[in-house]
Amino acid sequence: MALEQDIGRLIDSTDRLTETVDGKISQITTTLNQKSQEIDSKLSAKEQAVDAKIASFQKALPLAPNNLSDTKLFSKINADHPEGTAVDVMQSHGAPWSCFYYNGSQGNSTVTKLTNKMLADYGLSPNAGFHRALGDFRSDSETYYGSDFRVLLFDVEITQGMATDENYGRLYLLNQGCPTFTGWGRGEFLTQASCWVNVLEHSGRLTFHPSSNRSANITAGANDAGKGWQYKHAVRQGWGGCHQPFFGGIGKMKVAVALPYVGTGDHGDNFIWADSVGHPYSHTGPANEEGA
Repeated sequence: MALEQDIGRLIDSTDRLTETVDGKISQITTTLNQKSQEIDSKLSAKEQAVDAKIASFQKALPLAPNNLSDTKLFSKINADHPEGTAVDVMQSHGAPWSCFYYNGSQGNSTVTKLTNKMLADYGLSPNAGFHRALGDFRSDSETYYGSDFRVLLFDVEITQGMATDENYGRLYLLNQGCPTFTGWGRGEFLTQASCWVNVLEHSGRLTFHPSSNRSANITAGANDAGKGWQYKHAVRQGWGGCHQPFFGGIGKMKVAVALPYVGTGDHGDNFIWADSVGHPYSHTGPANEEGA
């Protein structure tokens, strides 16, 4: 009997000890969770503060000249046609711009140049984002007074792929030269590309790259259809090769683009645009052939 009582007391003591240990573990766990939440909260606040400082710094960065010419008025696109006229892309580009179907690709594509007064008529009414570029509506006659840049509306259909890939065609457009700088793919500094894009229609497997090769890649595709105007930007290290925006794939796409910019730096989500090298911010520089 005495042995059984001793065993019973030992079991009771063990149970009490287990309860005590479990209680201590629970207290420690609760304390650790509280400390973890406090640390996460402090880290989150510090990250937000750092992000705010970075955003403020990016906004304060000097604005480098645009490495592209004729990006405000697109004077050399559809130069011999009234605004609002759809022109075959192969007949639309004048220097410094160039356009071509690559390696056997074929299609039917047009480009229409629009003023800001014409946007609503083509389903391109400004959303809240695009007002960052246009400003506020003033009147039917003045519309967005002072914002006199042009918008290009591309209606692109690629029907035949390349000789090397029948399922993938390429239409290069808005190309603008192949400067070497110090060398392609060289440079230990940041370069930024940006533009406004609005995808109205999309079918098939077609994507639009308004910035490619020399500058950081920007892509618009099926996921952007119906979202209205979007400010797209990207950053890379140094420069690549030629400035070669293009449509790639097989399918059909209607998309508008405005104010393309390629320059040094990283301005983050802040909307930027500048004119070409050597020309004031508020004026349109000459084409490359004229000395830009």
